[in-house]
Amino acid sequence: MKKYLYALLLVFTAVTGFYFFYSWSLLPPGERFIYQIDDPYIHMAIAKNFALNGVWSINSGGFDSASSSILYTLLLTSLIKLFGIWEYYPLVINVICGYLAIYTVYRYFKDFYGAAELKWAIALLLPFSLLYAMVLISMEHTVHMFLMVLAIYFIHKNVESNFQTKDFIKLLTVVFFVSIVRFESMFFTASLAFAMFLRKDFAKGILVMVAGFSAIVIFGIISEIHGGYFFPNSVMIKGSLPSGNNIVENVVTLVKKGIFLNTSFYKCLFFPFVILIVYLTGKYRSKKINLFFKNETLMITIVSMSIIHSLFAFLKYRYENYVMISVLMVVIPVISAFFKRFNEEKRKLNIANVVMLFSLVMITVFSLYRFQFMHKPSMVSSKNIYEQQVEMSRFLGKYYRGQKVAANDIGAISYYSGVQLFDIVGLGSTQVAKFKMENKKLPRKVFDEKYRDFLINYTAKNNFVIAVIYPEWFPGKTPASWIPVASWKIQDNKAAAIDRVVFYALETEQVKPLQQNLMKFDLNKNVEQWFYVLK
Repeated sequence: MKKYLYALLLVFTAVTGFYFFYSWSLLPPGERFIYQIDDPYIHMAIAKNFALNGVWSINSGGFDSASSSILYTLLLTSLIKLFGIWEYYPLVINVICGYLAIYTVYRYFKDFYGAAELKWAIALLLPFSLLYAMVLISMEHTVHMFLMVLAIYFIHKNVESNFQTKDFIKLLTVVFFVSIVRFESMFFTASLAFAMFLRKDFAKGILVMVAGFSAIVIFGIISEIHGGYFFPNSVMIKGSLPSGNNIVENVVTLVKKGIFLNTSFYKCLFFPFVILIVYLTGKYRSKKINLFFKNETLMITIVSMSIIHSLFAFLKYRYENYVMISVLMVVIPVISAFFKRFNEEKRKLNIANVVMLFSLVMITVFSLYRFQFMHKPSMVSSKNIYEQQVEMSRFLGKYYRGQKVAANDIGAISYYSGVQLFDIVGLGSTQVAKFKMENKKLPRKVFDEKYRDFLINYTAKNNFVIAVIYPEWFPGKTPASWIPVASWKIQDNKAAAIDRVVFYALETEQVKPLQQNLMKFDLNKNVEQWFYVLK
């Protein structure tokens, strides 16, 4: 069986290594590796400030809960405390957790199934889950995926041992760490507790909820004490809860947007769910429901978690991949069992078998689609981030260190530049997050007008000197008092939200210094700089 482990490790190493070295090769000779999205620098900025100044913020003072992961940021903080500042801790953590995830997948199928399942894992794991791509962006998603695979292993083991105490304690430990790696893990905790209640193991279900929610509650209380929200700003702003007051309408909206009208649901989960439905219908058609609840705790947990995630979170960009690897772990044994029975039946083509075969073809197609979709970004994203975010941070660090700057893509700027940063989107600035939450029920036009006025007044009152933003992200037209001085545009963009950023002077006396600083700056030659004609 070891040959399957070596094959998994080889495929993972080859694919991850190829994209790592290729993306690095596109940077100027001698340049350090740059992460493929801007967000890891947010975690590192918070970790650095927490380690050095004791503040949970992208800035060196205050409290702004911009991190989407308690565990990841604390892990980075610990490494900075122990070994000093180094920008590659996220990469090291992700590489280690990537290999741990591969090994745990191998152990799961080796311990509970066999060679057939391992062959399917070799074929589908990387394109279906995009584990290699998560390693390269170096966020907390790889840690999340590893912990979910570990949780699946221990749920299966607990079902086999009927939740013996020693096995259940191991599961609770994993549940605790899963819960603090990302806030979507609440979906997993709730789903596992629900599955335990269906088994009528009420005490164990309550213990799952305690293990899975206690750290989140403690963090939420600390956050509120320091003037933040119970959940991080990113969760509050990006969450997809309907804003209406009618409960029935809200539920209908959630289901419609999260599942029926959600194209990502059909790409990611529809056909795996079809396979599971056909399998369960055939297996439990003439059996009591209690037997299903007892035997299929793992499947109930993962399917419930996936549905809740579809309703309340994103099934794209990267947020779905803990769901994808979990669903794959559940579906592979079903696929393997189907082909064993299909061959024993001499490949009889009844309706159920046709549906299973078609669904497997579609899973393969969408896996290849996901792999192809990530191909170009995995090659050029480091270059994009280097030419936009890192160049912005280098410019601001050289000419505006310690000064007040407004921006809307805050990662590299907050980590490298040393400016006092105001995030007009609100992920890194609680003042903006509070404004958005307090006014989110307003009609869109009214909201944008108030949001615009809020940003203008706040930056003026607090003496911000310049802004570096995507004009498209500003609510309505940028104000006349914000004087555009120059823009930077990158080519072949796959990673930055928009390919063009604009530098604004927020005071008339800042126009000339900003213009001169931009002219003096040794900007990357691949970036197109364009100066506005000032009247």
